[in-house]
Amino acid sequence: MLRGPPIAVTCECGEKRDLHYGEAWTCEGCAKRWNTQQIPREQYELIRRTQLRFRVLPVAFGLVVAAAATFFIATGNVFSVFVLLPVAMMTWFIFLRPAHRKRYRRAIAQLPRWALRPE
Repeated sequence: MLRGPPIAVTCECGEKRDLHYGEAWTCEGCAKRWNTQQIPREQYELIRRTQLRFRVLPVAFGLVVAAAATFFIATGNVFSVFVLLPVAMMTWFIFLRPAHRKRYRRAIAQLPRWALRPE
């Protein structure tokens, strides 16, 4: 089973459920069965790869900041950590995150969407 973003399934009766790829769900309200394997595996894999690709920047930025903080602590320059952390957070939240989100939304908008049918 692919572990990617959840697939939001809304039954015709109004019940909602988030499922992983390959899962099936029988609606408690109307007993209709929904199967996410109706989605082509290649298309879901494309979504999964896009999601993973956009997770790299925040993790890499966090690792660089943590490495710099560790370096400052190891060299005895603890005061620099108190400067580094606010500057890193401002850099992330003011400059990097908005641009990253805009690129992510643009990439997601180009991905396929599906209309599942009950079995």
